[in-house]
Amino acid sequence: MPEQEMSDRVDIERVREAVDLVALISEYVPLQPKGREWIGLCPFHDDHKPSLNVVTHKENSFYKCFSCDASGDCFTFVQKYLNKDFPEALSFLAERAGIELSNTRSEDEGKSSRRKIRSAMEWAVQLYCDSLADTKEGKTAIATLHSRGFTDESIQKFSIGVAPDSWSFLTDRVLDNDDRIETCLEAGLLKRKESSDRVYDVFRNRLMFPICDETGSPIAFGGRRMNEEDEPKYINSPETALFHKSKTLYGYCQARKTIQDSRRAIVVEGYTDVIACHQAGITNVVATLGTALTNDHAAKLSRICDEAILVFDGDAAGQRAADRAVEVFFAKAIDVRICVLPEGKDPADLASDATTLESYFNDSIDAIAFKLDRLELSLESVDTISGRARAIESFLDELLRLGIGNLEGVRKPLVYERIATLTKTSMDEVESYITARRMKISQAIPQRQTTDPVPEAYTNIPRARLLAEHEFLAVLLFDPTESSAALREAKGTINPKDFMEPCAAQLAERILPRLEAGTPYSMQELLSELDEECRVLASSLYFNGQRISETSGSVMLALQMTMEAFVNALEDKAIADEVLQLKTVEDPAERAQAAQQALETIRRQKTSRNVS
Repeated sequence: MPEQEMSDRVDIERVREAVDLVALISEYVPLQPKGREWIGLCPFHDDHKPSLNVVTHKENSFYKCFSCDASGDCFTFVQKYLNKDFPEALSFLAERAGIELSNTRSEDEGKSSRRKIRSAMEWAVQLYCDSLADTKEGKTAIATLHSRGFTDESIQKFSIGVAPDSWSFLTDRVLDNDDRIETCLEAGLLKRKESSDRVYDVFRNRLMFPICDETGSPIAFGGRRMNEEDEPKYINSPETALFHKSKTLYGYCQARKTIQDSRRAIVVEGYTDVIACHQAGITNVVATLGTALTNDHAAKLSRICDEAILVFDGDAAGQRAADRAVEVFFAKAIDVRICVLPEGKDPADLASDATTLESYFNDSIDAIAFKLDRLELSLESVDTISGRARAIESFLDELLRLGIGNLEGVRKPLVYERIATLTKTSMDEVESYITARRMKISQAIPQRQTTDPVPEAYTNIPRARLLAEHEFLAVLLFDPTESSAALREAKGTINPKDFMEPCAAQLAERILPRLEAGTPYSMQELLSELDEECRVLASSLYFNGQRISETSGSVMLALQMTMEAFVNALEDKAIADEVLQLKTVEDPAERAQAAQQALETIRRQKTSRNVS
């Protein structure tokens, strides 16, 4: 193995061994112990009940979601959740664990597009921050920030800078390097004029607010005008490989810990509102980036808190946001409340009196009640019973449009009861009306029949053979040590070429030679070597192997059963099915007894077949 490759492998293993996967994931997704595993809401899909399992026992450390099949080790989690490539994930985890990597490369060697963009953003942040101190625009910017009450500490904490009034402040610094020009174009720092092919700066004469990911790494900018005559007031970076504004919240990195501890997030409309609140000691505050609260925002927040308060400066803005807030409330497992500040006031205006500002936040009302208040105001002008009934029905129809029919679990009766109380009717009547209207709407919509296609790789594989392959591998994955001893005693009864299903064959190629050589592997090491499809299968099979072993009474018996089932699946489908039917026996003692009987039957049948 080349020296550099060996060094890379050593670094990877040192970092992997040092990372506590539960501690890592818990920084972003709260986990709860359940038996020998930990569980939490999966951050890789719209999860409403904990489906993410984190395994840390038996020298294994990996995560697996049973809803979306996301799986992997510490490196995979950082790559997928924090949107980093592998070298970035390795560096991030090494720094987090206090490990100095032995292998360092030149600045640009082997950099992916995303890493180049990230480096460009870090470079731009430093230049814009330096410009505060050494440009005339910087002096104006500092005066402006101080006049708004921002301290030097806050300016430094949020890395606020300034873009000088120049078309080429950044451009001049990269003109001698075509690769860096392209990276700055991809990052949204520069633009190219098509008619002349001229490259120029995107941000000019603006206060610069870096927008960071969850690790505090800059991925975009918000630029606020310095000259009040310039339009628009704010410019955000365009979306890039790193930045998606519908998924990003300004200040999230600084606010995440407090949000998680308080179980409450306060969502405001501007960068300066976030900074002012943090400076006042209210640090669970974030901002959307020129959009309403999206489902992606709500999903991110719902994993770390129970309640989101949307803050608006004026009653009209609150009313406009109510529909969207209710829709989010129905779609995500998070309570959404609305706080309307005095007309013309924003959080930054009120932050000098933190106690008063917090009282406004505490007086917020849930989004449904906010809409119901408007309903009650409209009912005051209706004199007839039939008119009031029509108004209430119209209101319920509006809630149906916004998604009240999607409510599940305990949230459903709680919401129905709230609506019944506020509309002065019974909960049964509310539920009956919504159910009837949903049925009527669904009947009016043509239903399209769909069937999930069977993957092509599985179509020609007998069911018994597929089950035999998977269950045999499942036990090997769950307990490599016991499996290694059993396979060496069996003297290579099964080899990778016996597997028909492609991913199963790839797994067998990875693990059988190691087990037969007496060199067991760790699950996280294996997952790092597999492609996405095979990683999904391996992590699923691990849990299946745990179930098979516990139900069989021991790993050795489970392995004996699944190995013989596999061998016989190669020869006789009927005999293999007899062993596989033992899956239906739930009691461990009965299953063990039935397994012994089935194995004896198989041996007699094989002997009889060989004699004849």
